[in-house]
Formats: sequence, C-alpha cells, structure tokens
Amino acid sequence: MIPEGKSVALPNEQVLVQRASKGDLQAFEALVKAYETKLYNVALRMVSDSEDAMDIVQEVFLKAYQALPNFRGDSKFSTWIYRICMNASLDHLRRRKKSQVYSLDAPIEFPDSEAQRQVEDTAESTEEIVEARFLGEKLLEILSDLEPHYRAVLILCDVQGYSYQEIAEIMDMSLGTVKSRIHRARNILRKLMDAEQIFPSYVKQDARRDDR
Repeated sequence: MIPEGKSVALPNEQVLVQRASKGDLQAFEALVKAYETKLYNVALRMVSDSEDAMDIVQEVFLKAYQALPNFRGDSKFSTWIYRICMNASLDHLRRRKKSQVYSLDAPIEFPDSEAQRQVEDTAESTEEIVEARFLGEKLLEILSDLEPHYRAVLILCDVQGYSYQEIAEIMDMSLGTVKSRIHRARNILRKLMDAEQIFPSYVKQDARRDDR
C-alpha cells in the first residue's frame, strides 16, 4: 500500500473550529473542504463502496457539526473527526453484516481509489498501467478481507501515515492494543498477499515503526 500522508492542519484551523463551533457556516464549510476527500478515502477503504463512503462522509460532517459546540480541544480536530469517521465506518460494516445477503456468484466491485491511481501514475507503458490497475484492485480486495478492527488500524498507519500514539487517540484504545493489532494485521495481510502472489514489499515491516 502506498502511504498518502496524514492530514496537515490548516494554518488557521483552530480559528475555523472555534468559529464553526459558534455556528459560523462559512468556517464549517472551510473545514469540510479541507477534510472531505481525506475522510472519503478512509471510508472507501473501510467499506469498499463509493456510494456508501459518500454517505458515511455526509454522516460524519453532520455529527461533527452537531457536536462541535461541545468540542473542547482536548485532542486535535483532525484526530477528533477521524475518530467520528472510523466509528461511522465500523457502524456501517456492522449494519451491513447483519442485513447483507451473500451470493457466491455475485462479483465484487471495487471503485477507483486514490491509492490505485497513485500506483498507475508510476507506470509508463500501457502494459504497466494495466498491471498497476490490477494490482490496485487486488490490494483493495485483500484489504477488504481483513476484519474491520484490523483494517482500521492498518489504514490509519500504513495509508494515512499516523503514528501509533495518534491511532490510539483516534481509535480510543491503548497504545499496546494498537501495536498488537497492527502487527497482527500486517502478518495477515502479508499471508494474503503471498497467497495472491502480490509483491510483499507493499506491506510495511513492523520494525520501521516500532519507535513511533
């Protein structure tokens, strides 16, 4: 997977948050513009459906707007809104698991994602683009095979680039639990990728982040 980099706070983000918490719609719209694509990419990787991801993002911003007056700033705004996004994504997966009727003949569709486009951008020939597109689709498919709690920490760590401590704050869990889940998630993902004969170099080694 190709890290996208975590959210970079706006120069005046704190001011925007304060204004939005007092009902300033323009300030809130500026926050939406800054985060909507990032949150969509996270939701998409969690639920593997573009329409569902869009619905989740709308739900996230609605909840954020309603809760902003009570936002005390104990954590960064980005941490706070990513937590809302992850919780909304996990809730969606729980509801879908209860209501979904599975068909062995139904194809699984994975929409274009930013990670897939990034892989394609490095390709030069048509053959390389086709191969890169296939690789991106397989990575998304394999990622969707992970249990949601493993998928969540892996997306935050290896795709969004958050540190273990930041993930602990976003997911509201202990640092030890985060490290354990990421370690297990990478091992599972590595085995799945090996089984599909996908380059294992895309799975990060735990040693590279142990000091984070």
